[in-house]
Amino acid sequence: MRGSFVCVRTEALTFIERNSMPKTKQKTDHYQLVADQLLALLQKGTVPWTRGWATTPYCNAHSGHRYSGLNPVLAEVSVMTRGYESTLFVGFKQAKEMGLTMTKGSKATWLRLGGTGKTEAVDPKTGETKEKYYCFQKWIAVYNLDCFSDEDAPVKISALIERYRGEPNTAPRIDEAERLIEAQQAEIVFGGNRACYSPKKDRLHLPTYESFSAPEAYYATAIHELSHRTGHESRLARDLTVAKGSPGYAFEELIANMSAAFVCSVLGIKPDLEHHASYLASWMRLITDDKQAFFRAYRLAQAAADLLLENAGLKEEPAAPEAL
Repeated sequence: MRGSFVCVRTEALTFIERNSMPKTKQKTDHYQLVADQLLALLQKGTVPWTRGWATTPYCNAHSGHRYSGLNPVLAEVSVMTRGYESTLFVGFKQAKEMGLTMTKGSKATWLRLGGTGKTEAVDPKTGETKEKYYCFQKWIAVYNLDCFSDEDAPVKISALIERYRGEPNTAPRIDEAERLIEAQQAEIVFGGNRACYSPKKDRLHLPTYESFSAPEAYYATAIHELSHRTGHESRLARDLTVAKGSPGYAFEELIANMSAAFVCSVLGIKPDLEHHASYLASWMRLITDDKQAFFRAYRLAQAAADLLLENAGLKEEPAAPEAL
């Protein structure tokens, strides 16, 4: 068999859409929905990707599947903007199977499903069967458990929450952070009152450990600057020549902030970074002008975090494609 690889995109059709959505209804722009929610949070001075979802898993209450990749961030955005208490979600059809009753006016949370598939086709000229691989991405509608009542459910929502409650992280925290920093083999100059990364010299400047208010603040700051360092031309080759105050500068800061949050989550450290109003305003302008900027920044931030974790031998195996 000979194989080929093509890439296609599909749009998700949820249970509700297939059965009740009018054919003429305008297609939902899910990127815009997420961008609007992010802007609402940033206007309040809240940065969703700095919250520690590692010890409170976002997962599906029906299958137990723990969300990975971008989906914990999307779930967190939904929880924060709508004031949900639960971190558990289910699909519409799954909720019916569980005996849950949806509250009137409940809104879907949109997650991203992605993966690869394979089809076989017979070549009409040769009669040979060929394999064709394809990748797909689509939006999946799920609902937070706060959207349901459980009067008729055999398993109550309280029991589901207890079932999937995350265990506290008992692994060494500070020692692991030290090992991660050392594993990068970065040139670091300690002293002064500012933290920065110089792309030209490929060098970090950090205040001394003792000058920080708490260990978490020190490690989060160091990992933030190391995230900038991953963009050097010898590593992930991002554009680090952008001028301060420009959209490109705000974009790089967004990447470094999310990357630091992802790495700190793995280490069990709360990302304790000060988010200046100027940064928040820059991110707001960036997302307002380009609704997909956050998604591009996420991909680059994940690559930066993966590199830092891989250097330290802490990178987890890739998760299987997302399930409902």
